[in-house]
Amino acid sequence: MLTRRPVVEGVVLVALGLIAIVEGLRLKDNWQGAKLMPAVVGAVLVLLGLAHFALRRSDASPWPDAGSLARVALALGVVALYVVALPMAGFLPATAVFVLIMIRMLGTFSWLRTVVGTAAIAGGSHVVFKHWLGMALPAGPLGF
Repeated sequence: MLTRRPVVEGVVLVALGLIAIVEGLRLKDNWQGAKLMPAVVGAVLVLLGLAHFALRRSDASPWPDAGSLARVALALGVVALYVVALPMAGFLPATAVFVLIMIRMLGTFSWLRTVVGTAAIAGGSHVVFKHWLGMALPAGPLGF
């Protein structure tokens, strides 16, 4: 049976996504990257909201349980450390360490898959933001 909660969540996600798309298009900036990110995030939010309409929860457990709450708190702590480390370490090293910790903390992957995934995500993020979008990223002592 479709419960009320996924419908409400779906409506909120669709609304936030549409707001992000509209606000992104309203930006008066000649740099396309400034409009691209809000549009992509908005589109993802709209798709997730639409997926919530099809979500069925017959035995939904209350959230957060103790384990989930601890993982959320730990993830927020790691994000805070990432923000602090970013200007000192540089984008690429800080992102690689952040992604490595998050994959190990939230996933159940082998070390090989974790390291390969970390390299792909950190390297891909560096290429997208620095080279494709032309963003100025913080360079640490190693120069990247």
